[in-house]
Amino acid sequence: MDKVVVLGGGAAGMSASSRVRRLNPEAEITVFEETKMVSHAPCGVPYFVEGLFNDENLFMTYTPSFFIEKRKINVKINEKVEEVDLSSRVVKVNENGTRKNVEFDYLVITLGSKPKKVKEEGDRIFYAHHPANAVELRKALWSLNKIAIIGGGILGVEMAEALSNIGKKVILIHRGGYVLNKMLDEDMGKVITSSMDVELRLNESLEEIKEGGRLVITDKGKYEVDGTLIAIGVEPNVDLVKDQLKIGETGAIWVDSHMRTSVRNVYAAGDVAESIHMVTKKPIWMPFAPVANKMGFVAGSNIAGKEMEFPGVVGTMITKYKDYFIAKTGISEAEAKRYGIKVYSAMIKSKTRARYYPGGKDIYVKLIAEEGSNKIVGGQIIGGEEVLGRIDMLAAIIMKGFTVEETFFVEMGYLPAIATVWDPVIIATRQLMKAE
Repeated sequence: MDKVVVLGGGAAGMSASSRVRRLNPEAEITVFEETKMVSHAPCGVPYFVEGLFNDENLFMTYTPSFFIEKRKINVKINEKVEEVDLSSRVVKVNENGTRKNVEFDYLVITLGSKPKKVKEEGDRIFYAHHPANAVELRKALWSLNKIAIIGGGILGVEMAEALSNIGKKVILIHRGGYVLNKMLDEDMGKVITSSMDVELRLNESLEEIKEGGRLVITDKGKYEVDGTLIAIGVEPNVDLVKDQLKIGETGAIWVDSHMRTSVRNVYAAGDVAESIHMVTKKPIWMPFAPVANKMGFVAGSNIAGKEMEFPGVVGTMITKYKDYFIAKTGISEAEAKRYGIKVYSAMIKSKTRARYYPGGKDIYVKLIAEEGSNKIVGGQIIGGEEVLGRIDMLAAIIMKGFTVEETFFVEMGYLPAIATVWDPVIIATRQLMKAE
């Protein structure tokens, strides 16, 4: 009987363990999770803070008892793995204050990511990351009036929306010239930046936080606040194993397309593992739930003997701020320049519905194509509705290597209530064709 040990009960961990169980009913599967939650959704933290839901159990797609009773997976919550010995094939766990050794035939490392931290600590310095801490975080933030957010990436923008929606005074401090600058090119980034109704302090770098989080000092000023939320990014949680297996150039665990690490019968998936970008063919780290779930599925399949390969990613992501949904797939122009890929682009503004049908919203579409091959390699969309379906379509187009002309001829549905006869994506391809 194969002994499968999974380190981490998040999206990738539970996907891997469930897949092993589906394919191998006899396997002995044990999942160690440091918190009280498994199959959890960190992406829901801003919405919980905003008060859009109140039951913390809703963070979990399935509860620990579901996996234990229905899927016969031995889930150990609130148990911290203190050490891993890959050569001896043993993990050392602290179980209710008692250390014990657990042997494995296969190990799946799904330890996720962790927030990047500032050097200061204080009673008014906060991090929004794990759902297990969401109740405590919400209670603390609700008691404050003026809050500084450090970082204008996806989490910073989402938390700015959540806090401003509940009446908090928000100062968002970001060292970039526009928000979401690692996601969007400047022309698209400025669309969302100009729409934000919180106090923006752009091109400012954090220097110090004092008074436990009540005083923020940047290279351009000082801000007295009631508390400070840190949203400067996340990093792979590799500390437990980084000295025993190969770490990739992104800082995450190197894996092959089967999710195998450099150590035999040791797999990694999710936020802890790196992938390959299907456009650049270079390593990339994509700490997002859809990628984690699929990586876990692939790892579990291969452990159970059903060969499957993870093809890589195209970098699809989506977020929102107030009335705008913001999405990206493929590479940006800035990323193309970084990787030495020559591209051309087009950006258009259109409407989501026929001009005579009420309720239509503005939508901005930017498409990026590679010179020579004319393949679509990137897309960015900002709009009030109908953004997700379009970015998902572009993700498939990029994965399959469609050219500008092939994309132009994609046959899309048309109904005045939800679309224009010339879809915004198709309009953007027309503009690209002019630039060929």
